[in-house]
Amino acid sequence: MIRLVASPWRVRPFRAFVVASTRTLVTSKTRVSKNRVAWQAEDNEDIQRVTQKAIIHELMQRQSQTIESVVPWFLENMPASYFRQVPWETRISHIKAISAVKEANTELYMNTKSILPDGRVCLTFVRPGPLKPGELLELVEDLPWDHNVKGSLPLSRVVVYTSNDETMTLNMFTFGFEKHAPFLLQDVGANILNYAERIQKGEFVHDKNHPQPSPYLEREPLLDYMKKCSFSYLSHLDKSNPRRFLKQRYMFSEVSGTEGMDLSIEEEFSDQYFDTTSNNNKKRHFWFDITVANSLPQVTLENATRILHLERFDVVRAHLDVVSDDSNGNVTMLRLCAVPRDDDKAQITVESLERNITGKLKRIKWLDPVTMDLVFDQYPWLGIPRGEIITAFVALTHAIMAKHHPVLYSKANIFETVTRKRYISHVSNIADLFLERFDPSHSQLSDDAFRSRTESLRDSIENSIEDSIAVELLNKMIDIVHHTLRTNIYLEDRYALGFRLDPRVMEMEETNEPTRELPYGVIFVHGRRFNGFHVRFRDIARGGLRIVTPQTTEQFALESARQYDECYSLAFAQQLKNKDIPEGGSKAVCLIAQSEFSDVGKKFITRKSVKAFTDSMLDLIVDSPETRKNVVDYLGKKEVLYLGPDEQVVPQDINWIVARAAKRGYDTPAAFMSSKPRAGINHKEFGVTSEGVNVYLEVALRRALGKRSLR
Repeated sequence: MIRLVASPWRVRPFRAFVVASTRTLVTSKTRVSKNRVAWQAEDNEDIQRVTQKAIIHELMQRQSQTIESVVPWFLENMPASYFRQVPWETRISHIKAISAVKEANTELYMNTKSILPDGRVCLTFVRPGPLKPGELLELVEDLPWDHNVKGSLPLSRVVVYTSNDETMTLNMFTFGFEKHAPFLLQDVGANILNYAERIQKGEFVHDKNHPQPSPYLEREPLLDYMKKCSFSYLSHLDKSNPRRFLKQRYMFSEVSGTEGMDLSIEEEFSDQYFDTTSNNNKKRHFWFDITVANSLPQVTLENATRILHLERFDVVRAHLDVVSDDSNGNVTMLRLCAVPRDDDKAQITVESLERNITGKLKRIKWLDPVTMDLVFDQYPWLGIPRGEIITAFVALTHAIMAKHHPVLYSKANIFETVTRKRYISHVSNIADLFLERFDPSHSQLSDDAFRSRTESLRDSIENSIEDSIAVELLNKMIDIVHHTLRTNIYLEDRYALGFRLDPRVMEMEETNEPTRELPYGVIFVHGRRFNGFHVRFRDIARGGLRIVTPQTTEQFALESARQYDECYSLAFAQQLKNKDIPEGGSKAVCLIAQSEFSDVGKKFITRKSVKAFTDSMLDLIVDSPETRKNVVDYLGKKEVLYLGPDEQVVPQDINWIVARAAKRGYDTPAAFMSSKPRAGINHKEFGVTSEGVNVYLEVALRRALGKRSLR
């Protein structure tokens, strides 16, 4: 027999609950006596059994009443897209969870995790009211980041719903790729195929809101594209929004096989091919369609929500899907519905939004985490261009000065010094001078005007800063502005920030005399998790591209301090080896911070860094309409570079670099990178150089022909 005192509840609360629960079972016609009656249970077991049944009945009654009120509200207020996209069982789970929260009379604030039948993981976050400013960004930032764990599931789908009465927001994040039984594309995508056929016939040719005829929309190419899409993505848009599917199909083609991003913005309007709902609150809704190639979906979502938050937009709806891009990875298809936060944005236009946001979304994919922290968290007023210039100047100043005192002039110390609140205005002014000097939309600063501006900056620094180290660092950054001959800062689609430098800025000492032979040219590139140098000792020079990936943060700091000197020494050694041939010596060294990532993550970052480094070098040497328009040139002559593979460069890199050089309009793309897998000899594989091959061939021919000399 179980004793009452052994119950997990305290005695008094338990008795009070028994009395309260028993009262609900007694009708108004039942006589209740204060005295013991014959049918009253006496045993502890009987009392506990009756009490348990009373509790169950009470909870069932209350829960039933709650569900009876929740279900009609839920059906009336959840948007139509929710019922099209979310399976029945998941909807029932949501109703049960929301009912439980409401029954507990607590705030509608809940996080759940569920395992879908195909093994995917779905995280659901329910929040009261519409999402508060920045709340979606906070949710995305708090998502699990398991990319370093083997077998981790990538983010593959996101949907955000706000109830029509704006009392609840439901956010669903799905991890892992969908596994679905085989299905007929003609059936699942019937509406899309029919809509595309009508477009190709010219039915909407005069309506700018609809896609226009295109080879992409022919039946067979469209079916091939559908094969890349998940069942959920295809089936949902086929039922709700064929127009959106075809629009994203076109945007996919714009970025497929590249590292690019495409953006389309339109204000919500009513159309049978467009999934819209009426705006009862009369707010203006803007849809942002974003496609990003070869990027982690979670990073894409975080970057986009961050930019919209900073632009004072609140996201009320969101859809994210992933489409295969074959050997180029995946393309993230992101669609956000956002509302301007300020009343004074009533005059906002789609054109102004595209001008203001497109560049920022393109840049944020390639920004270093330190830059992002500077411009998004510490000093949002700086803006992306100035923030990127500042972090690049920090890295370059570190490379120049670390040889004098590696601790005092560590990159961390330099960054901490120049970004202090009392100094940030000075380094911001230096960045402004850099932007003005290379702004292609304005006439170039004359030498006298530029000299006057630099003297004014130096005077301001000397007169207002007592810290001699800070003064020295800021003056060195002014020197960098003066010795920069070209930059790609104003190229819209650049992957990193590149500088063609006058070599004297790297070699000058306090005596204003170089301590060793000056290189002919120096290129510096600052990008996401990497910094790269290219040094050459003749106008026409060749040398390898070396990838350096330290295994610890400590080792990375050491390599960072000596990166330029290592690149200089390797290029100078190549120059000595090439002394008897027309080509001089050069070397490129790309230092990548990827020690904190898994093997898969390290490979991903390394390959992207190689792309960003080499493409930024092309920005500075390619003569194209884009560079002639947007690159201000203080060098005044055309340059030619030749690279070769060195440590950690793989055939995949070589093929991409050559193809990219051809696409960018480089005069001799095949010569831009040697040791192509299907052209020439891979000297890394066979351990020979061009001279070695010639000597081997000459010896073999002499023996075969029986001659001492072939001349």
